[in-house]
Amino acid sequence: MTQELTRQEIQNLLAMLPHALVRDECMTCECMQGFLTQLETDTGEDITNLVAPFKAQPDEMNPCLGCDPCPPAELYADYLRGKNLENL
Repeated sequence: MTQELTRQEIQNLLAMLPHALVRDECMTCECMQGFLTQLETDTGEDITNLVAPFKAQPDEMNPCLGCDPCPPAELYADYLRGKNLENL
């Protein structure tokens, strides 16, 4: 991704997250935790305070639950599709 996410874009994605998750276990799924790490990677800003409420401790994490579609992955893919459409 060539353009970094802004703090506002990350806040928007995180605001949608609770509505996208279908199971309580999603919060501690490695896919969800990977999504949060990807958001941190895709911005040049410190967003620790934004992602901290969603972060699981390593001993709390679950492996991928096999959801199809994967809620955090789907949310991020939708974001990327929208971003790509804006750039056309």
